[in-house]
Formats: sequence, structure tokens, C-alpha cells
Amino acid sequence: MPDVALPEVTLPADEAHHVTHVLRLEAGDPVIVFDGAGHEWDARLIVANKREVIVGIEQGRTPVLEPATRVTLAIGLLKGSAMDEVVRDATALGVSAIVPMLTAHCAVPKRARGDEGLERIERWQRIAVSSAKQCGRAMLPTFTTVTPFMDVLRAQSDLKLICLEPEFPGVGLDADLAAMPHSAIVLVGPEGGWSPGEVAAARLAGYRGLQLAPLTLRAELAPTVALSQLWAALGRTKT
Repeated sequence: MPDVALPEVTLPADEAHHVTHVLRLEAGDPVIVFDGAGHEWDARLIVANKREVIVGIEQGRTPVLEPATRVTLAIGLLKGSAMDEVVRDATALGVSAIVPMLTAHCAVPKRARGDEGLERIERWQRIAVSSAKQCGRAMLPTFTTVTPFMDVLRAQSDLKLICLEPEFPGVGLDADLAAMPHSAIVLVGPEGGWSPGEVAAARLAGYRGLQLAPLTLRAELAPTVALSQLWAALGRTKT
């Protein structure tokens, strides 16, 4: 990620590999670089070989605007590559932050919550970069370490949603929201779903129960459906 004050930037190893081995670009070819904080620049490859890739920053670009609502996705830890899918799609759908949660029915081993958990976050950050490049987004979501469900409930937000399985009563987002919220948080459970106690605690904390579909969705699909419904509702909101 470039520092705008630097006329030249040496790309990290994984990005350099992508430039030379996947895109097969050479010195002199134009590229677009971004810093993950909402800024983009036109640039050109100065050096592109097996040892290093250096780009020269030429001028700033106007990136795609970020959503007016800052959305946090908090999701119960999922097994295997399911979390990778969630990170990829949530990045493309414009979330500002991703919070992996420890919930009552979470089936992820304890080792994935400590030092190995930090390695998973680094992996998710790389996936977010790849997704942002693919969709043309200049902003990357932030990640937290694994957070207990009850701690997540204490987060302040203008709009609070918890995605519910069909057995729990909830509503949809068919009606227009009264005003454009500055922030929103969306809770999604793990493969085992929510416990009744978690749903009750979320309601007491001011969360609105959101029904996504008449059938039970896969845990990795639920965030995509929820975020799509949210953006559709916000698009109809009067500012």
C-alpha cells in the first residue's frame, strides 16, 4: 500500500508475485495502486522482476465512493474456508469492519482463537485485499480479534440487526428506514445458529430480529443475503 508522499513504492512480496506471475506485467506498464484507506493513484511499473517490483506514483484518482452508512459485520466463527468466503463477499459488499465472534454454538477449536487466530486474521486481510482489487474498492474493512458475543452486544450503533433462523420471530427490511443511519451492526450466527439466550440478550440490547428467508440459510451465505437486504433498504432511505 503506497504512502502518497513517496514518488516510488516497492510492492509487498505477494503483490509483486501477482504483478509479475499472474498479470505478467513489465516495466513501463500502467497500474492502479490503493492504500486500503480510500485513496487511489495512477502509477507505472519502474522495476518488475523476480526480486522486486517498484511502482512510480503519477497522480491521484477519484475512487468509488464508500457507502454513507458504516456497517460492521459480526459473525460467529465458522469452520474451514467458510470464513474466507464471508470476508471476500463482505468486502465487496462494502462493510467497514468484520468482527469474528465467539458464540454459544461456535464449533471452531480453541487453537483458532489464540495465536492461530491472529494468523487467520492476517489471512483474512490478504483475502480482503484480493477482493477489493477485484471489485475496485479502495477501502479495506478492519478486523478485530475473536470477541465474545456479549462484548459485541455492547457496541454502539444507530441500527442494530441480528439475523435469525426461521424458528425465531423476526421481520424483514421491506419498509423504508426512517432516516439514513450513520452506523449499523449486523450479527450473524455460526453453523449451529443462535441459542435462545443469545437471541433474548440481543433483543434486550436493542437489536432488531431480521428474517432473511423462509428456509434456513448456510452460515456463510447469510451475511451476503443480510447485507444485500440492508443496502436495498438504505437505498430507499430518505436523506
